[in-house]
Amino acid sequence: MPKRTPIWLPYTNKITIKKNNICFEYKGGALSKDITEILSIMFYGSVDSLNQEFVELCTRYAVPICIHRRNMAQATWITPSISPFYDDDILSKQIDFRNSIKKSNHVCKKILDSKFKSMEWLVNIPWNWKLHGYTQKEMINIEALHARAYWQKYYKDLGFGEYTRRSENKLSAALDASSKFVSGIFLRWIIYHKLSPYHGFIHIPNSYPALVYDLMESYRGYIDKAIYDRLLGIEHPEEMDITAISLKAIEAFLDTKIYTEPTRQIVSFQELFHGSILALRAYLRGDSKGLIIPMPTKPNGGRPVKAGYKLYGRSAGPTDFWEVAKNL
Repeated sequence: MPKRTPIWLPYTNKITIKKNNICFEYKGGALSKDITEILSIMFYGSVDSLNQEFVELCTRYAVPICIHRRNMAQATWITPSISPFYDDDILSKQIDFRNSIKKSNHVCKKILDSKFKSMEWLVNIPWNWKLHGYTQKEMINIEALHARAYWQKYYKDLGFGEYTRRSENKLSAALDASSKFVSGIFLRWIIYHKLSPYHGFIHIPNSYPALVYDLMESYRGYIDKAIYDRLLGIEHPEEMDITAISLKAIEAFLDTKIYTEPTRQIVSFQELFHGSILALRAYLRGDSKGLIIPMPTKPNGGRPVKAGYKLYGRSAGPTDFWEVAKNL
């Protein structure tokens, strides 16, 4: 089966279909792909009418469609419906765990643990985070204070010190577009594994795909760093199309190879994102005692972790695997 990749298309003006092949004509070029090669689609800016044949083809292959415009606070999502007809009722387990204070707190703690580690490149983990016994609300309050310090430094370093993450500016627009692009990857795998994207553990409202943004939190710092590294040092960024620059940086970043200890594999970041859904599924099914989120790590030896899942990447074997892993 061909490798699936997410695609983003700025100002798409024409979509034509021939069997399973889709041709997109957009501002700056054209792209032709088989539907089996597409993981998710983000239309940025205006898009021509989406005909029924195109939408149904995406639905058949579980490809979510996101329409994002700079002047809209919310994106538009088109996703397949969640089917209740399957043997492993993982959806009921998701709702049960979400309604359990103990289990919901555990998921929240593990996701924020990962988020703080992913952001250590810019700001330190909160000094009081290692203390135990926090409620979910208290954990979210600590995360909010940490985020404020993180974004203040992030914006200042890139020459946008007079702005905030929530204010209207070119950097926020670029970060929003990048977030929507990456969210399509998470949404696709959440749907594929029969989970509800609307029932999150940290982002509680059911009016948007909250679980998508929950699981994205674990990798938020890495995603932000890919954009930061690309924009740092650019003169007069306010005069450039930094949204396009940022999305190109994310596309390249998704193919970055890393080593992850929970499954002892070398994978791409795109595969790592899928792994977060597999990790949650393993926890809900009881295949692991806790939520073990795959993160970029160094090989540390010792007994392997019983993660309860495997990623679609390269596994350890009688090769130069460990030397390659150490270098990564």
